[in-house]
Amino acid sequence: MDLILAGDMPLASAAFLSGQDPDRLVIDATALAFACPLDLAGIVAWAHWASSHSLPVTLNLPHDQATAAYLQRMDVLRHLPSRSRIVGRLPPDTRNDQTGSLLEVTALNPGNVDDLSERLGPLVMGFYGEDTEAGAAVLRACGELISNAAEHGPSERGAFMAAQLHTGTTTDGTRLEFAVCDTGIGVMNHLRQNPKYAHYTQDKYAIARATKAGVTGVTGGRNDKRGNGLWDVVTDARKFGEASLQIRSGKGEVRVHGTPDMLKLTSSDRPDQTAGTWAWLTHRLSPASKTMIQSRK
Repeated sequence: MDLILAGDMPLASAAFLSGQDPDRLVIDATALAFACPLDLAGIVAWAHWASSHSLPVTLNLPHDQATAAYLQRMDVLRHLPSRSRIVGRLPPDTRNDQTGSLLEVTALNPGNVDDLSERLGPLVMGFYGEDTEAGAAVLRACGELISNAAEHGPSERGAFMAAQLHTGTTTDGTRLEFAVCDTGIGVMNHLRQNPKYAHYTQDKYAIARATKAGVTGVTGGRNDKRGNGLWDVVTDARKFGEASLQIRSGKGEVRVHGTPDMLKLTSSDRPDQTAGTWAWLTHRLSPASKTMIQSRK
């Protein structure tokens, strides 16, 4: 089967499996033009999902050399399953230090959560500079997504995260983008472990419920409660700009969009299916913060 990745940010909308051979996975990125952190972590997650089902994996590199070089720079190729086949012109792996503007695709597991949080902290706080309240709110949001993937989405196949900061000079506005793609049991199956939520049969409703305060799939005693969790991911960050969170799992998707003046949640069915849980957070600065940060760049 083939996973076709074409144009800009294909995994942010939908990327369909096609083809007649169910015994292999070809990730066809030949027409890929631009990749966001969700694309980067998602490619690796898809590949590991296939490998765990004993499917050989092939990645067809983008024809556009700048895009191929970006996949190389963001360690997508490095984190593919060990026996993956890479087809196309492989760009030289030359890189400079960009620790202040990106976090390459990185494997996430319960044992390295603290280390990754320490790596992410300076990246986020440095982006927001003197606006430490905004930086702290967005860092908490990223930390919650990391914790959820490590706690609720662990599997032998792993979870993967990536981040990218944009100053707005060459892309659509000043913003932070962060994605975590795990290959675990998915939101609904996790939620159904708690008898209170065993009635859920549609992914979109389970995801929407899981974003609410105090909801968990853990059962028993004091562990049957939790904080605001995913709801805080947007409600805190929106105080300092425009926050968007996309969570997808199975055949469902929830999008939460917030600004200082509004908060909206929409749930929908997806035309494709996500193995595990994928989360993509985007935070756009308020005009005042944007001016301040751009003045320092």
